[in-house]
Amino acid sequence: MHGPSKDVVSPLPPQAEQSGCLSTIARVIWIMVGNFALLVLMVLVVQKRAFSILDIVFWLVVAALLFIRYADIKWLKGLGPDAQPATMKDWGRYARLLSVLAGGGWAVVHIAILLFVR
Repeated sequence: MHGPSKDVVSPLPPQAEQSGCLSTIARVIWIMVGNFALLVLMVLVVQKRAFSILDIVFWLVVAALLFIRYADIKWLKGLGPDAQPATMKDWGRYARLLSVLAGGGWAVVHIAILLFVR
């Protein structure tokens, strides 16, 4: 019997073959679930119309997303935007973008509440 041919080329990039279930879950969380959670929390903050525990939960979700992306890169062999193995440079870019967008959105919501809610 012959083993698998070494000439066969896989249709998947090598990184995609190596990434496991945990890596896929992490990727879904930091790309979709976490951002949706932040959006829902922003809506709830607007409805609450004041600083509350929701603000703390919002920032805990931001911190969790940063950690999940870090773990995805460091331990789970996560991919970058070009489908190549992600680097800590990718994490830095993600951390800056998430911090600016989350912080800016949070600030705009609270400024609007202070200015327009009586």
